[in-house]
Amino acid sequence: MITEVTHVEEKAITREKNRSTTTVHEIEQTSSELYKVGMYTTATFAAVIGVWSVICLSSAFISTGGPVALIKSLFSAMF
Repeated sequence: MITEVTHVEEKAITREKNRSTTTVHEIEQTSSELYKVGMYTTATFAAVIGVWSVICLSSAFISTGGPVALIKSLFSAMF
């Protein structure tokens, strides 16, 4: 009778260990997915800011007459 209880307890402990391992694996996979989402969001914002800066710089080139005129107007505004 005592061996039956021990055998049942061992099965319960084994099942409990399997459940906890599965839960930990699911949490790790979820956190890695969140890191991927954060990485892609940051990369997207960086790309948008880069495109915006190129558009602004080309707009400044067009309005001043070229890169040399842009640099001259920059120094005249500073000094």
